Amino acid sequence: MTAISPLRARPSIALALCCAGLLTPGWSAATEWSVKPSVSLNLQHDTNLLLTSGPHQGVTGLTLAPHIDLAAQQENWDVTGSAEVRGHRYWGGSGLNGNDQVYNFASLYRTQRSTWQLGGGYAKESVTASSTFSPDVGLVSTQTQRTTRSTNPSWTWQMTERTQLELSYQSSLVSYQKSVFNTGLVDYDSRDGAATLLYQWSPQDQLTAQFDRSYFKVPQTGLSQLGQPAFAIDVGGSLTLQPNPQEQSNTSTTDSFVLGWSHSFSQTLSANLAVGTRNTDSRTVVQTCTASTPPTFILVNGQIFGIATCIQTANATYSQTSSGYLYNAGLSKQFELTQVTLSIGRQVSPSGIGTQVLTDSATLGVNRKLSARLNASLAVAGYRVRAIGSNAPPLTDRNYVQASANLTWQWTRQFTIQGGYRYIGLKFPGSTDKAYDNAVYVNLAYAWNGFSISR
Repeated sequence: MTAISPLRARPSIALALCCAGLLTPGWSAATEWSVKPSVSLNLQHDTNLLLTSGPHQGVTGLTLAPHIDLAAQQENWDVTGSAEVRGHRYWGGSGLNGNDQVYNFASLYRTQRSTWQLGGGYAKESVTASSTFSPDVGLVSTQTQRTTRSTNPSWTWQMTERTQLELSYQSSLVSYQKSVFNTGLVDYDSRDGAATLLYQWSPQDQLTAQFDRSYFKVPQTGLSQLGQPAFAIDVGGSLTLQPNPQEQSNTSTTDSFVLGWSHSFSQTLSANLAVGTRNTDSRTVVQTCTASTPPTFILVNGQIFGIATCIQTANATYSQTSSGYLYNAGLSKQFELTQVTLSIGRQVSPSGIGTQVLTDSATLGVNRKLSARLNASLAVAGYRVRAIGSNAPPLTDRNYVQASANLTWQWTRQFTIQGGYRYIGLKFPGSTDKAYDNAVYVNLAYAWNGFSISR
């Protein structure tokens, strides 16, 4: 599969709008332009913000986040973009303050039977316990930032009245802030291509078949052995070189095939089910020292040791194949004032631990309209994360439990107030290490009336 180069710099929303628009015909018709700014202010107290099992203390944080949405559209195309910056300030802990930046754009062009889409984004965000699940949460004991550059083109073709083919591709380049602290997270390149065939069997039933190939690569996880200390030990009267092997890179390719079915029992009740298989091929390159300078000898407890400098290395490649099954099932029910959603699933996803991970999840969400302006929601989720491959670093397998409850009051059409509580628990199987975070928060959001013009 040919890789599409990820975005190398922050996308300019205005430039993205112009460039995407220039690629679409039909500029003679009137184009509708719109701008919608908004801002939010969040006050939150966490008992364990970094979700660490080590010593910690509660912190209070204030986040200010201005946001803007831009759009341009005609009858057969549209281009949208957004930009958000977030400033975090904390009391009760050191080294937590920071600034986040998130930029996204999406474009769409429709013909009689085809739909072309191109999207992408740039995000520089803090890796902390958040309201959404992330495989990186709980793996760092100090604040760090994750930078993600992504592109995702797709093409949808209406083959017949009932049959549709969709080809999609996504490329993500992820890097982590380098600091004096060892976070244990490594940069990686992730690419994913999928072909999906959809068939509308009946007005209530849709069948899908999807083939997916994902590619994961860690360019380099360790330093070269050249010039590094090499050790020799006296074994039976002769010095034996201790190579001290270091992992240099890790790549894996996962192929999966999934069959799905969705059914609408009524206007208020629907369900979906998908099952399939996966096969993952992993390759790890390990470098060892094969020759060194003459060692300098030391005597420790009657045994001779030598310390030298490595001058020659050799790489060894270890391959591994694993397989398993994937699944996804969901149920949604809309009552008069309450909506209930339930889902379970298993998926393969990239992670900063240096390998792909297999994530089992189960989520339950309940939303209820208490009045014309007041809404309540409750969410409970569990996640089981397991590394794919036997060369994964320790403490990469994790179990999460997450629960939240909040109230949202639409004070005016533009002004919203939300308050709530969130709990996150983390446990490492086979270890006594565990951690949990309790958070309470109040969020104020104001959205100005959108401004639009047609010309």
